[in-house]
Amino acid sequence: MRHQRITMFTEPEIVSTPDLSVRAYVKVYIDGERHRLYNGKDLGIKCNPNRARTVSERNKALAYLEYQLKKKLEKGWQPNQEPPQAKQAPKVTISSEQAFSLLIPEIEQEVISDDYRRDLRLLNGHFIEFLHSKDLAKMPIEGITGEHIEQFLARFKSSATNYMSRRRTLSALFFRVTGKKLLDKNPTKETKRMRELPEINRPFQKDQMKQVLDYIQSRHENLYICCLLMYGCLLRPHEEIRYLTRSAFDEELTKISLSGAENKGKNIRSVLIPEYVRQILLSKNVPDLQPVYNIFSQSADTFAKSYFSTAWTRVREHLLEKSIITEDQTLYSFRHTAAVNMYLKTKDPYKVQRALGHSSLLVTLVYLRSLGLVIDSSLDDLPELPV
Repeated sequence: MRHQRITMFTEPEIVSTPDLSVRAYVKVYIDGERHRLYNGKDLGIKCNPNRARTVSERNKALAYLEYQLKKKLEKGWQPNQEPPQAKQAPKVTISSEQAFSLLIPEIEQEVISDDYRRDLRLLNGHFIEFLHSKDLAKMPIEGITGEHIEQFLARFKSSATNYMSRRRTLSALFFRVTGKKLLDKNPTKETKRMRELPEINRPFQKDQMKQVLDYIQSRHENLYICCLLMYGCLLRPHEEIRYLTRSAFDEELTKISLSGAENKGKNIRSVLIPEYVRQILLSKNVPDLQPVYNIFSQSADTFAKSYFSTAWTRVREHLLEKSIITEDQTLYSFRHTAAVNMYLKTKDPYKVQRALGHSSLLVTLVYLRSLGLVIDSSLDDLPELPV
C-alpha cells in the first residue's frame, strides 16, 4: 500500500511596502525551504500584483495570490513540479451563455484599470443579453460565428470609433474564452472592420492658453497644478499626475521619476521640472510631505479618477461661454500644446517621443500629425507647377 507524501508548509505571508517600485511577493516555507511567488504563473492562475497601478490594487492582487497558494498547498501542490497529468478527457462543451458567465469573476479579479474592467463587464452583459434575444444562449460556444458577432456589433455602428472600440473589447472577451480551451480560435477576427477617421486635436494658442490658465488658477488650485504639469512636464492627468506622491520628486523638486507601474508606457520615466512648475509645488509645501503622501490630497489617499475631469468640466462651461476655448479643446490640449511647441522649438521628434513617454517613434509621429503638424516638410519641398 502506497502512502502519499505529506508536504509540510507554513502559513503564506504577504511581503510588500508602500513603494510600488519595490516588488511585492507572497512568501512561504515548504519542507523547510523558502519560496517567493511574485505572480500566479507557477499556480496556473492570472495574477500579477506588481503590475498594479496603486497600492490598494496591488494589495488586492496579493491577497488573491495568497489565497490561491494556500488552496493549492492544501491539495498537495509543490513548487517546481508539474501537476499530475489527468487522463485525457473529452473536450467539454458548454453553452455560449455559460462560457461568458464564467468570465465575470475572472474579470473582477484581474489587475487591470477600473475603466477597462467596466468596459469588459458591460459588454459581457450586453453580449449575453444579445445571445438570449437571438435564442443563441443555449447554443454550444463553438457554434458562435463571425456572422453572429457582426449582428451584435451592428448596434454600435453610430460611428467607426464606437464600432471598433466595441469590437476590440469583444475580441478581448473571446480571447479569455479561448484561454479556457473552450474555443480553438477567436471568431471576432472573422468580422469586418470600420475605418476610423482621424480628427485633429486642437492645441491652445499662446494668448489663449494664458487666459485659460489665469481663469483656472483663480478657481481651482489643484486643477491649475495639473495643467502646469501637463504642459511643463508632459505628464498624463489621470494615469500619472493624479497619483503623484512626494516620493516621485527628488529633494530639490527638479525631477519627477515614475516606475513602470506609475505611468501608461510601463517603462521607468524621468522628466525635468521647469522652474514655473517648481515654484507652484513649493507653494503647495510638497517638500514637507511624507514620502507616500499624494501632492493633491496632502494625505495617503488618492482622489477619484474623475477628479480632474469633473473640475475641468466645471471651468470649461465658463471658458466656452466667454469664447476663450473652442468645443474641440479639452484638458488634454495642455499636453497637445506642449508637444507642438517642443517640436517647433527642437524639430526633433525623438526628443518629443521621450518627453511624451511614448513607446515608439511611430506613436509620436501619428500623435504629432493628429495635431496638424507636417513632419520634416516645408513649402520648399512641395512640387512646382511646370511653366
